[in-house]
Amino acid sequence: MKKGFTIIELMAAIIVIAIGILGAYSVVQRVFTITSSASHRLTAAYLAQEGIENVRNIRDNNWIQKKGWNIGISNTSESGVLLGYNRNTTISIIDAKTLGVSVSVSWNILGNNGSIAVNEKIYDWK
Repeated sequence: MKKGFTIIELMAAIIVIAIGILGAYSVVQRVFTITSSASHRLTAAYLAQEGIENVRNIRDNNWIQKKGWNIGISNTSESGVLLGYNRNTTISIIDAKTLGVSVSVSWNILGNNGSIAVNEKIYDWK
């Protein structure tokens, strides 16, 4: 009777170890998924902020060159060049000295998709 009991104990130990390994694997896989998603959101946020900075740069260069402050500022759309990210910049005229800038970035990379949007007002304060 003692030999059979040892085999049952061995099988129970193997099951407990297998459940532990599968649980750890599940947690590690979930961490990789969350990390990948956070990385894409962070990249998209940087690309959106860069879109705002591009508009500011055009405004500042217009001031330096003594042109109208909003000359050359227009709606743009970029895709493919940004490795899976699509960036759209939309400009709206609020008044004579204010432009509304809206930048949206979307992505679809290896089945992970999402989008982020940033809105800001650009002023002719000079």
